[in-house]
Amino acid sequence: MKPPGTWVQGATLVRRSLLVVSPLDDGALLNAANSVADAIVVDLTSRIPKTWRDDARRATPSALERLLSSGADLLLWTDAEGASADLAACGSGAIVGVLAAVDTPEEAHSIDGALATWEPANNIPKGTLTMELVLASAKAMGNVDQLAAASRRTVALALDDELLLHEMGVSASDSSDLLTYHRGKMAMSARSAGIQAHALDIVGDSIIDRAAAARQAGLRGALCFDSTEVASLNAGFSPSNEEIEAARQVLETMQVAVDGGRGAVALSSGQMADLANVRGAQAVIAWSEAVEARVLSFGSAQDKLLAQGERETGRVA
Repeated sequence: MKPPGTWVQGATLVRRSLLVVSPLDDGALLNAANSVADAIVVDLTSRIPKTWRDDARRATPSALERLLSSGADLLLWTDAEGASADLAACGSGAIVGVLAAVDTPEEAHSIDGALATWEPANNIPKGTLTMELVLASAKAMGNVDQLAAASRRTVALALDDELLLHEMGVSASDSSDLLTYHRGKMAMSARSAGIQAHALDIVGDSIIDRAAAARQAGLRGALCFDSTEVASLNAGFSPSNEEIEAARQVLETMQVAVDGGRGAVALSSGQMADLANVRGAQAVIAWSEAVEARVLSFGSAQDKLLAQGERETGRVA
């Protein structure tokens, strides 16, 4: 069975919300299947006790079958030690890739190798399955540049705030914004490697505000463990109608300026725009188009109504 395609518009991966669920939690699976998460991650290692892992593996095929109708990218959360066994447990071809918390490039290479072995055994073209590497330790942060470039399969880096803060001996409620550096470093390493960075900002009074702040800092999605957060993540990581209109105005006004032989021009807002603004405006438009394509992909009347409702509140999705 060929896996459903990872949601990419052009070269743009769209995973604004990555909802992590246990294959052993029927309620969480039901909520995930009815959510509009861009990606659903079946967790076999992150929050699953080691003594439950075999049970989780046995439950995975059924869990994936239940999630197929969601329209989301289906991913498996694995690790270097158990990747081969986890992949063998998931059946043939329901997933589009894996998430994995790794500390070293060698661990990423090991998971890459497990995927390379699993693909031909399940009639999946070589190199199809993706990897999203999760940074959950100080060691991983120290190796972030090498991890970002460790495999051609890697499409994104993600920050696991909870596990990273736990290693630092800090509770989430006392963290203030201790991870500002970590988010920024991850984002820069990901950008240098040509991949995305996924994390939620701490600035803001709501999930939507925190996601919007993260998006404006160059991040494109975040992990979540509660299906009620999915819609807010999708909204916050989507450009607002005002941002899209402003970007279009920059592009249209700059085109007139270039046609007239000028390198800068005043926008209707009174701000000056020059060629340096064009790249940012193009990025906003490209991301909004990718998000719109993702929203429309859900296809059902219910999802389209949800998408319409989000657009009416000022977000593309």
